[in-house]
Amino acid sequence: MDLPLPNDILLLVGEFVEDHWDRYNLLLVSHRFHDLFLHLLYRAATLKSCAQIQSFLGALLHRPELARAVRAVDFHDWQQSRAASASYPFAVTDSTHFINLAETLSQTEEEQKRWVQDLSNGVAEAWFALLLPLIGNLRHLQLAYSKNNNYLDRMMQRAVKGENPFHVQPAFRMLQSVSLSHLPDDEDSRGSFTPLQVLPFFQLPSMRTFSADSVLESMQLEESESQLTETVSSSPITEITLRTSSGSRGMVSLIAACSSLKSFKYQHSDSHLLAEGYRPSSFYRSLDASKGCLQSLWLDNCGTHLPFTIAGANETHDEWFGPLTEFTALKDLRIRLPNLLDVRYQLDPSCPLMDILPASLNSLYVEGCKENSLGMLVRQLKSVLQKRKTQFSNLKRLDIEGSFHDEEDEEASGYQASDSTNQRFIRPRVYEMAEPLREVCAEAGIDLYLRDRDCLDTMRDYF
Repeated sequence: MDLPLPNDILLLVGEFVEDHWDRYNLLLVSHRFHDLFLHLLYRAATLKSCAQIQSFLGALLHRPELARAVRAVDFHDWQQSRAASASYPFAVTDSTHFINLAETLSQTEEEQKRWVQDLSNGVAEAWFALLLPLIGNLRHLQLAYSKNNNYLDRMMQRAVKGENPFHVQPAFRMLQSVSLSHLPDDEDSRGSFTPLQVLPFFQLPSMRTFSADSVLESMQLEESESQLTETVSSSPITEITLRTSSGSRGMVSLIAACSSLKSFKYQHSDSHLLAEGYRPSSFYRSLDASKGCLQSLWLDNCGTHLPFTIAGANETHDEWFGPLTEFTALKDLRIRLPNLLDVRYQLDPSCPLMDILPASLNSLYVEGCKENSLGMLVRQLKSVLQKRKTQFSNLKRLDIEGSFHDEEDEEASGYQASDSTNQRFIRPRVYEMAEPLREVCAEAGIDLYLRDRDCLDTMRDYF
């Protein structure tokens, strides 16, 4: 039985129904509910296989008003392997509307033939590219690329340039957030993005948040990247997150495109074949124009730093980032100890921490601290807290993370690791070394956390 309420009230109630299956069950209540709430079912879609995307795409082609209702699409959990997809191509009787759409979107006959063939073979990115032009009101997109992909790159370039199929109505004008990842290939390895590939997203007018896995910046692309950056007008993006990436030039082409960058989070990885090592000073130069607006800076959380890369000895990963005093809006800082303080060739830093940190700072997370550096860091942080009232009045939280455990000390101190969980504990003497800082923090009302990523109990309240 239908509820005796007007449609506008029922629609307001429906807005609070977030679970996909609850929305689906609403459609089964009555014909009225089906017609009223059908668009809710298509507002957010998580598509995991060719079968799902065929069904979803078929519904949008049959009822274009549903395409206008789509606000979020997620391909990150795509599970169908290319080999498996190829074993059940779409049926000939059901394929006409997909073939017609590929013909409409293609610019050449050769492109059309290849597209239809890849659709039939279950090539994931061919299906992704077929769907994207239809969902013009999209706000949030989680997209997965294959290792060797042309469809999505081509689609985004055409969208930015206003070419077919985007020559009549501009594309992705409402898109606010994008997250890019890679599909595993047959060898279970993943590809990488170049700044050239991701910069088209920076040219969309409503974009605010961009994140990606494995962005690889190479000296070989320096000239072409700089040329493209010159053509990119000021991007409205305010948050950039790059995971397992390698930025030999400080991701300058991406950062330079954003005139109001508020958050930059970067995780370095030397595991890429063309990785050229972590260069903190390059990021310092790249972020120069963002000193007055950047509020959150992570360099580089849980990164991978190898002693040698394809470019040779990795001698820059412990380089000093530089003073942060001119980052006048910075509130949240996460950084490795060797990049925060210049301690590479001496026991004490050449520049004290109080002369490095900005007065605006709320929280400081120092990672990569070794036990033999902990005493020095404790002294430096105590000096900062001594100026809390006059210089660092905004500081509310300190985190120190490092490798502070070993199995021998666990046995000697009576801390026994569980055989089933291999649980580890921070060495008692590490807590003793940090005790003077803990006392000062307690007096000042500042939260202090001592962490070891191998000791799960010390990380639970952070993640």
